[in-house]
Amino acid sequence: MNFQENEPLFSSKVFLYLSRILVLFTFSIIFKSFDHTFVNDLRVMDLRGWVFSLFYVAFGLLVWEGAVWLTRMIERRIGGVAASRRLAVLCCALILYGMVAAFGFGFLYAVSDIVLFHRYEAWQSFKALSYDLNFGIFMFYLLILTFNGIIYYYSAWKEYQVQAERLMRENIQARYDALRNQIDPHFFFNSLSVLTNLVYKSPDLSADYITQLAKTYRYILDKKFENLVTVQTELDFLESYLFLMHIRHQQSIQFEIEVEEKIRSKGMIPPVSLQLLIENAIKHNRFSANDPLVISVRNEDGCLVVSNPVRRKTGAELSSGIGLENIQKRYALISDRGIEIQQSDEMFIVKIPIITVT
Repeated sequence: MNFQENEPLFSSKVFLYLSRILVLFTFSIIFKSFDHTFVNDLRVMDLRGWVFSLFYVAFGLLVWEGAVWLTRMIERRIGGVAASRRLAVLCCALILYGMVAAFGFGFLYAVSDIVLFHRYEAWQSFKALSYDLNFGIFMFYLLILTFNGIIYYYSAWKEYQVQAERLMRENIQARYDALRNQIDPHFFFNSLSVLTNLVYKSPDLSADYITQLAKTYRYILDKKFENLVTVQTELDFLESYLFLMHIRHQQSIQFEIEVEEKIRSKGMIPPVSLQLLIENAIKHNRFSANDPLVISVRNEDGCLVVSNPVRRKTGAELSSGIGLENIQKRYALISDRGIEIQQSDEMFIVKIPIITVT
């Protein structure tokens, strides 16, 4: 039998109660060995034996439902407590509940035996707190209740774990999507402002600019729903972006890219991260054709290292909050390794981890 195909049957209430009835009926037969009136008379399954079993099953179902209710109530009351402490409280509560249930069953069984069959043996055992009667009842009910409580607790705990993990993933993905969406308007509008001036100066160059701009923006759209891309894919995108920067700044900015082939093909990084780092360097440093800004990209010790000399602008430029902070947050959401920033009076260096996916 395939369990997955029949899972609705196994999880149905009908199957649940039938299995409980079977367990309780089995326990009722075993329990009769504790009552010597059944054993001595050798009439375990006569009318009195059947009545006892039916009574045991009915009372056991009520006790079982009470255990479920008790377990849920305890879980609601102390849901914020540590799991080990909740389990200890649950077990203690079910033991006390089992003692009360055993005492109640012993009393009702003794009374019903007198009323229906005029037998006083059970009553005498009950009054004397007989080991055979009371301990036997308690042990069987305790087994049922403890098993039920632990199974319920484990099922609820597993369900909580699944829900917590799902909510955490949804929250992480939502935050990551929000960070990625910041890139689109920021990059696009900066590029359009350059294109507006270029159209009037050089129509041919503006056509090339539009082509490269289309490539870069297509890359952003295509990779919008990807958390990671290969280093080579990012460098291909960076080539189009650097063309736009050369058009905008001429020879005022120079780029040096030295990344090993193995890193290019096997390593992965968040999309548009290199572009944001280069844009950050251009934004916060001064440069000219006579004194160009040299931006270097290389791999070192499992990281991509983007560095540039520090040439602070005289007037502080308003930060958009996109750039280093964006990359830091994205790495925090997808990896246990964060970016490393090293800043001195001469150099500004950012190291972003290269992620390998097995």
